[in-house]
This record gives sequence, C-alpha cells and structure tokens, in this order.
Amino acid sequence: MLDKSHLHLFVGGICQCGQNNTELGFSAEAVVSNQIDTALVHGLFPDPVLRRTLLKTVGASVLLGALASIVPVDTLRAIAQERKPLEKTKLNVGFLPITCAAPLIYGEKLGSYSKEGLEVALQKIAGIALIRDKMINGELDVSQQVMPVALTMSAGLGGNTQSIKVLTILNQNGNSLVLAHKHKDNRDPKNWKGFTFAVPFEQSHQTMQLRNYLATAGLDPDTDVKYRVVPPTEYVSSLRVGSIDGFFGGEPGGQRAVFEGAGFIHLISKEIWDGHPCCSVTAAESWIKQNPNTFMAFYRAIIAASLFVAKKENRGEMAKVLAQPQYLNAPEVVVEQVITGRYADGLGAIKNEPARVDYQPFPHYSAAVWLMVQLRRWNMLKEDIDYKKLAEQVMLATDASKIMQEQGVTPPQGGFRTETILGKPFDSSQPEAYLKSVRKPT
Repeated sequence: MLDKSHLHLFVGGICQCGQNNTELGFSAEAVVSNQIDTALVHGLFPDPVLRRTLLKTVGASVLLGALASIVPVDTLRAIAQERKPLEKTKLNVGFLPITCAAPLIYGEKLGSYSKEGLEVALQKIAGIALIRDKMINGELDVSQQVMPVALTMSAGLGGNTQSIKVLTILNQNGNSLVLAHKHKDNRDPKNWKGFTFAVPFEQSHQTMQLRNYLATAGLDPDTDVKYRVVPPTEYVSSLRVGSIDGFFGGEPGGQRAVFEGAGFIHLISKEIWDGHPCCSVTAAESWIKQNPNTFMAFYRAIIAASLFVAKKENRGEMAKVLAQPQYLNAPEVVVEQVITGRYADGLGAIKNEPARVDYQPFPHYSAAVWLMVQLRRWNMLKEDIDYKKLAEQVMLATDASKIMQEQGVTPPQGGFRTETILGKPFDSSQPEAYLKSVRKPT
C-alpha cells in the first residue's frame, strides 16, 4: 500500500523510498494524484507533455519542493486554481421587476459578477414574452424566466424549439392569488364562474397553479373562467379599473394591491404548493457551448448570490435595495412585507409567514415534471412526451449541486421526489399515472 504521508519521487519507475511504481501498476501521474491535490500540478503545468516530462525527470516532491522554496504553497494553490480565460466578459442579463430577481440583483450589489471577471449589464424587462424573445434573438446572454418556459421552449411548445437550460431556481413561493375588494365576501372558488384572472404568461407556473386550484374546487378551468396575460407591473392597475377580478402573480404585485387598496390576498402561493419554483436563471445551450468558461463563471456568481439572499440574517437591507427605481421601483414597505413574511392581507389581518419567499437555487426535476404534465393536462402540450427526460435535459441539477458543494453548501437530494400540492402528493417518477387520474374524459 502506498504511504500517503509524503510525496514519492520516482526515478526510472522506482520510488526512492522503496516502492516500485511499475510493479504496482501506477503511472507517475497516477501516484501524484493520490498524494497531492491533482489541480495543483495540473493547474501549474497545464501542458501535458511538459508535465509528464517534469514528473518523470525529477518527480513531484522535488518539483513542488523547489517551487515552494520560492513561492508559498498557498500561492501555488491559488495559481493552480486560476479560472480559464473567459470567452466574453461583458454580459447582458435580463430580469423582471419582481422579488424573484433578488439573486440577480445581489450578484451586482455583492460584486459576485466582478469577482468572476464579469461585467454584467442588468436589463429590466417588463414582461415574460418580451424577455423570452430577447433571449431567442440573442439580445440577452442570460435571463430570468418564469417556470416552466425553459422547458416549453426546449420541448418546442409554441412552434419555436430552442434548447434552453435552467441553471438555478431564483426563488420559491413569492406569489399571491389576489381578488378585487368587491369579492371579499366571495372566497369560495366554486363561486368564481365567469371571473377573469390576470396571469403573467399562458404557459407559466402561475397559470398552471391557478388552473389546478380551480379544478380542485370543481370548476372547469377551460370554460368557467377567462385568463388575461398582463405584465407584473400592470396587475394592480388592471385590478383597480375593474378589467380583471383577480390575478395570480409574483410579488410585490399582491402586496402592492393591498397597499394601494385595490384588492386583498386570498392566498399566498406557499399555501397551494409549498416550495414551488417561480422564476429561473436560463441560458441557451448554444450560448453555453460557445462560452463554456463564461458560463461557469456566471454560474458560480449566481449561486453565490442566491445562497447569500437565502440566509435570513442577510435580508435586513434587501427591501431597501430591491425597492430602488432601477430594480422593482416599489414602496420599500411593500417589499419589506414580502421579504420578511409579516404582511397585511387586505382584510384586516396581519399574517406571519417567514417562508413567504425563499431563494434556494437548486433546480428540482420533480417541479419540472409537475409543470409539464399540467400543460399536457390542459392540452397546451398536444402530445405526451418523456417528462422525466426533459426535466433532466433542462434542469442542470448535477451542475448546481457541484457548485453548491464547492461553495461549502450541502445541496438537497436530487432525483424525482414527491411534491405536495393542495395537500395531495404528486409522485414525479410516475407522471403518466398522474395524468391518467386527472385528465378530463374526451
């Protein structure tokens, strides 16, 4: 057995402390890999021919010993871990003016982008269709996008197939189902036939959750209500003028409706599906392949920012930052109620839900599967697909897990877990069985 307490020096295949390397079946590089951090030697000497020559000629201990006598070992390790040159350093990144965008915004505030050598220009974009089109057209390198749009684009729903990857989930929960004040005595969704609801996008998780909520209450979501696609910034004004009866959308829309006296919060989305994904960080596969080092640099930065804002102790100044005109352009007190979870519901009650919004970056396959089967359930997706395979292709769970580990955080368990939605379990490993149980008879 090799002694791992020191570095071995090989000359002519013989270890100078008595071990015969060729008899053990190891190459010089393999033994070095067992004795020191591989990244140290590979990083310092990236050229494989030079590296092998040096190792075979003088051995790792002599080589690193000589270098360490000139440069401290910690410095050697820092050099070895230097990132590869970035293909591009200036990035255009799109975000929506909702609390979901906090990690993208804090990537700028914390200097996470600049630490990775990136110069990021955040572009505030009003609506989901517009931000999607800007990514398709190549105007954005990376973009915020509501779930499950990256999945629908990759599946070709809507006729424009483009492989899009979900790097991280920007936030969990953080949405409200809001009704106009005239409906304050009409809280039973069974009585909402004829209502018009605003949603941010037809193929959004908000629409899927709303449809599921209505169906569970006994309504036919296809015929009993109407949907109007409205940008998040226009929820409250639409409610105030009476063009809609309510909306299901991202914050601070719901809390702003309360603040301005336009409506009340019927439910926060956590009460429907605790831990559901709202928005994601997305990039086109073609862009990733063209800019792999830039992609990894941005990936590290956004996970670092997400992990920062996920910690409750770091949220003290978040409302003040997010409320600024260049970001959400909302009253600080409104954003504060969303971030802290202590909020007025518009019906006279003060509620406290610390997990009203969260910022865990890990992209779960299970959520992707539920959202896609809902699209199939309501015939927006015209034929069955391999839901699990699509989730694995689009949601970069393995990559996110690796970067989280590098940043000292234990990632959640991956795989196809069970989600609980409206109190009912959804086994994401059995999407076809679920669809069979909920589809309307034809």
